Amino acid sequence: MVAALLASVMMGNAASAQPSIKQANQQAALLDAEISRLPTQRPGTPDMYILGVAGDADEDVFRNEVLYLQQLSAKRWNAEGRMLSLINHPATAGGDPAMPRATRQTIGQSLNALGKVLDPNEDVLFLYLSSHGLDDNSVYLHTGPGQEEYLAPDELARMLDKAGIGNAVIVVSACYSGAFVQALRSPKHAVITAARRDRPSFGCGNTDSATWFGRAFLVEALNATTDLTQAFDMAATTVRKRERKEGERPSVPQFEMGKDIAQVWGRWRASLPETQPVPYPFVHQPRAAPAEAEAGAGNHK
Repeated sequence: MVAALLASVMMGNAASAQPSIKQANQQAALLDAEISRLPTQRPGTPDMYILGVAGDADEDVFRNEVLYLQQLSAKRWNAEGRMLSLINHPATAGGDPAMPRATRQTIGQSLNALGKVLDPNEDVLFLYLSSHGLDDNSVYLHTGPGQEEYLAPDELARMLDKAGIGNAVIVVSACYSGAFVQALRSPKHAVITAARRDRPSFGCGNTDSATWFGRAFLVEALNATTDLTQAFDMAATTVRKRERKEGERPSVPQFEMGKDIAQVWGRWRASLPETQPVPYPFVHQPRAAPAEAEAGAGNHK
């Protein structure tokens, strides 16, 4: 009897925390609007399309990195307008423009839409996923109080296959994210993760304006070079030095590049004009981390 009562209360609480039909329709309309603005692929020209995912509504760093990726890709990668952004943060949910939230459903819908626009042999998808990672190797997607999901590496692999994406660079900036390397291994994929599958990474918890790996790879290395191997080596070195200075156990970032994506990426790099580095506009503003985020997202930093 007690167990049944507790189950009923828990189901009631979960139901009350779910988005309303109106909210779901609003989110669908926001994503449809973003998708409708994607420019078509240019035959004979290697184009870059970007999907940025910021997973946790309670922390600024993930949102900051995806918003910065919008600027970096437009100004440095000749990819203006070719990015979809899914951000779980109150400032973007009601901002101008408002941005759709990051859930397993919207990630799948975004990949399907991108798969219909890009040429899987000629173009490249740059997928940047920044959030908490759990020790079961899933990534935390938290849209609001009591609203949370988890994206596993094999599920993301199925989404990419279903969408027919083809060439893709997948960056997972999260704790325990190294498992994505094995799940996404392909001649057409380059996979970069902030940590080994059994190690945490650092810099979330509203203690900085970017995660340690996000700053080292996205903000610093990719502003210095578009050579992925060189950018990863630079970022891994920067992160290791910071971890040593702060007395943290090494996160051991991971990188694997397939032979096909290496050739396509090289052709895309050769088409880029010379550009200046893009300044990172966000400044850390200390604030207390919500208790729910600390309790709900599991073991992460």
